[in-house]
Amino acid sequence: MASEVGAHPEGLYRLLRGAISAGLVQEVSPRTFSLTPMGQLLRSDVPGSMRDMAIGMCDRAHWLPWGLLPEAIRTNHSTTKAALGMDVWEHFSQHPEEGTLFARTMGALTLMVANEIPRLHDFSGYARVADVGGSQGVLLEAVLRAYPSCRGILFDLPKVIDGARSRIESVGLAGRVELVGGSFFEPVIPAAECYLVKHIIHDWADAPATTILRHIHQGAPEGARLILVERVMPEDGQLSTMPLMDLNMLVMADGQERTAREFQALLEATGWELERITQAQAGMVSLLEARRR
Repeated sequence: MASEVGAHPEGLYRLLRGAISAGLVQEVSPRTFSLTPMGQLLRSDVPGSMRDMAIGMCDRAHWLPWGLLPEAIRTNHSTTKAALGMDVWEHFSQHPEEGTLFARTMGALTLMVANEIPRLHDFSGYARVADVGGSQGVLLEAVLRAYPSCRGILFDLPKVIDGARSRIESVGLAGRVELVGGSFFEPVIPAAECYLVKHIIHDWADAPATTILRHIHQGAPEGARLILVERVMPEDGQLSTMPLMDLNMLVMADGQERTAREFQALLEATGWELERITQAQAGMVSLLEARRR
């Protein structure tokens, strides 16, 4: 193994021995290791692979800003500009290899819930479903496969759309998906009967989040539905990892995780009426379903 990865044999042995403590491997005989069920998730060729997510969370774009956590706490602002010289989105744009890794990481997160969302919401009555900020279209693909009568719109930045084109073609959906490049900070979001917005609003503070929701509202026909796929911060004091997720959003992007009441306030301020919140079984996310007023 050391020869394969270009590592010192003793150094690699010490790493693998340490990985026993993390529950990733077991030493089945002296200096011979095998993966545990948890360790298997670091493979790229297994269902539910967490490989890309593990790499993405350990990438410099994350650990350098987290090294300045005290500054984020003192100021209540992201430390990415101090650590990287720019915000995280510009960093990914200027370092496309890291941007691609981040996109794959988000795709892995989406896969965890993609097949559950079409079961939690009935999309059969929509002619067009728009995935706003949909990256590679993983979630939109799951919806369109479950509801063959729907057509899709994948909306994201032009560079992202260019990268998604080959994937949409490879999964056989080119004839059912319209690819639209643009920014949700501009009033250019296309019309659809239903809008999917997954893990977008938590990236932003209230002011920019309000802008995004208003622009979707402007593009939406009367009675259109909005489905936010987000984590919802508990308000009852129960033990949860959500406060740690919220700290990550502070450090990385000036974003925040929100309670149900905070989501409702954002939606009401931008012309949407929150109708229900449904907890998904996977990925710690909920569907916040709203109607355009």
